[in-house]
Amino acid sequence: MSDDLPERNRGRSRGRRVRRWVGLFRIAIYRLVARLRHVPRQTIVTVALIAVTIALLMIVTGIAAGIATDSPADSEADVRIVPAGGGTLSSVIDVETARLGNVHETSATLDEREDVAYATPVLVEAVRIRVDGSDETETVLAMGVVPPAEPIAIEGVSTAPLEPGDPHFANGAYDGARTGEVVLTDDAAAAINASEGDSLEVGSSAAATRRRENTGGSLAYTATAIEDTAANGVSGALPIVMLHLSELQSISGADDDDLADQVLVKTGPDASTTAVESAAADAYPNATVQTGDDGQLASIRSNDFALATSLVALIVAVVICSLFVATSAALTIDKDRQTIAVFAAIGFSTRSRLAIVAVTTLSLTLAGALVGIVLGTIGISVTNYVATATVAPEPIATIRPAFGLYAVAVALIAGVLALPYPLSLVARTNVVTELGR
Repeated sequence: MSDDLPERNRGRSRGRRVRRWVGLFRIAIYRLVARLRHVPRQTIVTVALIAVTIALLMIVTGIAAGIATDSPADSEADVRIVPAGGGTLSSVIDVETARLGNVHETSATLDEREDVAYATPVLVEAVRIRVDGSDETETVLAMGVVPPAEPIAIEGVSTAPLEPGDPHFANGAYDGARTGEVVLTDDAAAAINASEGDSLEVGSSAAATRRRENTGGSLAYTATAIEDTAANGVSGALPIVMLHLSELQSISGADDDDLADQVLVKTGPDASTTAVESAAADAYPNATVQTGDDGQLASIRSNDFALATSLVALIVAVVICSLFVATSAALTIDKDRQTIAVFAAIGFSTRSRLAIVAVTTLSLTLAGALVGIVLGTIGISVTNYVATATVAPEPIATIRPAFGLYAVAVALIAGVLALPYPLSLVARTNVVTELGR
């Protein structure tokens, strides 16, 4: 009997604590409802500002998630050799950067290894393209590759329609037969209204022309295939065309030193990536060798950009929400000092008063987050509608159930970060002074 007494006392104590916290929560909710009745403008403005911030966070996150899912699901290479500090979009932004030289010979040497399935250099340049006889000329990204004997896909574009090898290179003379083959993505084909088998004119961009003054006019090509990039696991793709490396080098002026932006190396079955990585480093001692997930043509579509965008949006949302919540809570406490003093006079401890203010503040933040989720969902739908109606071939943002939980978590984190200031005001409230007013 005596052994059961401490257990019953502990049970009663836990029950009292639960009832006390339930009571404090009810008081906090009642105060929030009272604010909506007596100071509706300030409360509604605070909820609206939080909601707009959370909605913008969801929209940016949705766009970033859409960008991230644009990348091919499978890496086209296990090892990627790039110039130290170089990038493949220099032709797009018209900034000259480092490139790899002597890529045909070097990639052929790597390709001969037993532990290498294939090695192909890749050059990316902006080119002008149009259907023969048409006045519609578009600037697109061209990928120059050396198609392996076994077809591969780079950025969702298959090399199967291209003749294996690179006959125009002719051991560096660049006087071999031109294949005149070009593969277009569906986005590139739609841009110039091209169909498979059409005759095309491909010429250098303005940037490439400035780099090589003696570049000739447009060359004749044939659209050997139109690639459905969405079916290949690449959505929202850039308009891309693929042709043989030496032919793109001749157009852009990169044939002077047999230049390319990177070399993609795929290891053979059960081969050691470390050994291939070492061989790649030996082939280009001053280049950067990347492995694993970095093996994609990451400078065209990069998850890093999506991640950076999401992080910036997260930081901005947390900071802005915290400032809104802290300011609103502080203004409310300044008006309710007498009520807080009355709570103290009738026996509410400092911890209980702080708990009431904290629950009220977090409830206000949660309300803003819930409204923001609704606005964010609508905003993503509107963004996709505007994008597809103007420039994008398909929706650019995605919505996922996890976004709702993410938005609530961000809002609550912002609310918690905003609590110290209003709680400090509550703790510093002078009960005697406030009751004597």
